[in-house]
Amino acid sequence: MHNHAHVRHPKEVIQDAKDRRRCQHRLLYYNDIVLEWITNHVLASVILFDIALIVPLLTLNAPDTVKITLGVISGSWIQWWPALQRSQNKTQAQNEAKAQVDHETLTYLANLQDEQMTELKGITEILRALKDK
Repeated sequence: MHNHAHVRHPKEVIQDAKDRRRCQHRLLYYNDIVLEWITNHVLASVILFDIALIVPLLTLNAPDTVKITLGVISGSWIQWWPALQRSQNKTQAQNEAKAQVDHETLTYLANLQDEQMTELKGITEILRALKDK
C-alpha cells in the first residue's frame, strides 16, 4: 500500500513517541525495550508453564496445605505482572495511535470537502450568472 502525504500510518505515530522518549528519558526508553523483549519472548512460555503446573495440582492426592504451598511456589506468574501490564499498555498505545491517525485523516478529508464545497458554490454562481445573461 502506498503512503499518502496527508495520511500517516499508526506505526509512524508510535515511532515518533518512541523517538521522543528516547531523547527525553533514556533510562525509561531502554527499560521499555527490555520489557517488550520479555513480553514477546518469555511471558507466554512462563504462563503456559504455570498453567500446566497448576492444573495437575488440583487433582493431586495430597493434603490441602501441600497443594496451597505448591500453588504459591508455582504462582510465579504474579512476578510477571509488570510484563502483563506492559503488554496491555502496548495494545493501548497502538489503539491510540490508530485513533490519532484516523482523526488526522478525517480532519484532512473534512477540510478538503469544505474547500470543494466552496469551489462548487463559486461554480454554481458563475453558471447562474451565465444562465441569466
